[in-house]
Amino acid sequence: MSFENYDCLAFENIPDPIASIFFVVTRFEEYLPYPADEHDRFSAVHSALKKFDFLHLPISDIWAEQVLLKVQKTFKVFTFTHPKSTLTLSFDIDNTFAFKHKNVVQLLGGRVKDFLKGNNLNQELRSNVLNGNTPDPNDTYNQILDYARRGISVKIFWHLGDFKKHDRNISWTNAVHQRLIQKMNETVSVGIHPSYASYMNEVIVKQERGRLEHIIKRPVFHSRQHFLKVRFPETFQLLHNMTIKHDYSLGFADDVGFRLGTARAVPFYNLMTDEVTDLMLHPFVYMDGTLNQYLKLTPEQAQKIVGKLAEQVKKHGGNFMCIWHNDTINDLGLWQGWKAVLEYTIAQFHQE
Repeated sequence: MSFENYDCLAFENIPDPIASIFFVVTRFEEYLPYPADEHDRFSAVHSALKKFDFLHLPISDIWAEQVLLKVQKTFKVFTFTHPKSTLTLSFDIDNTFAFKHKNVVQLLGGRVKDFLKGNNLNQELRSNVLNGNTPDPNDTYNQILDYARRGISVKIFWHLGDFKKHDRNISWTNAVHQRLIQKMNETVSVGIHPSYASYMNEVIVKQERGRLEHIIKRPVFHSRQHFLKVRFPETFQLLHNMTIKHDYSLGFADDVGFRLGTARAVPFYNLMTDEVTDLMLHPFVYMDGTLNQYLKLTPEQAQKIVGKLAEQVKKHGGNFMCIWHNDTINDLGLWQGWKAVLEYTIAQFHQE
């Protein structure tokens, strides 16, 4: 059904833009039982946004605009102004280095894995890096700092969990690791990237947050979940209880678009307790791995998708946040040619 010539959700066969906004922004459907993916996540394919072809639109903003325009037309009490748009580049540091500063077990495991897969190029690269002949391919931190020096908003989320199947970073106690984090924190905002099992475990989040605070010598209030693993309301209530003020986990792994129907930050509202909290949820629009590994796009195809999403944010306002990783901007291997997608994203919002 429609409201002001825009498709809208209907409740009891009545199109209701206010209820539609509430349904999408609160992630109402994620409080209900759903078929989780292999990482216990809610997938885009199961969302009402995907079903009704809303996912690639900031649909909550569109509905809100139509309500405001209708009020303006009827009562003439205000003037509707064109909203502003901004850009934020965010980087998840899951593996600080590809080869450097790994312990014996990690190095041996990598060699065995490459041998079994017949990955001779990776074996050669590892040897060259460890011998000091080639820079570590994950060492792209000067590039990240350069984005910030260009006046672009940059945020980093650092994984400091213990080594496990889905948590494979070098030790947080490594002195070189700590100095690098301190260096980056001098220029860009560094938040915590809680590990794979943390999304339902306050003890883990508290421990890893404490590690980052120990390293950078300041309180940490910004967080993004590793693997984008979240559960409503448990994950966000957990973060709120720990006085985390900003979460950046809300977007889908398997598709691009607007999980909250908006590119604006919204406060977390716990439907179970009927409480509006001071935890702000900052949605992102796309993740590098979604474009490359889930959707199997070429860099050229990805740029077209990014362009369309950027146009929506520029038209309806908000902050266009995207997720990259330190190992996806090196233009090597699987990511050859993909740095151009990041530069294209910047060009949509940032004029130099």
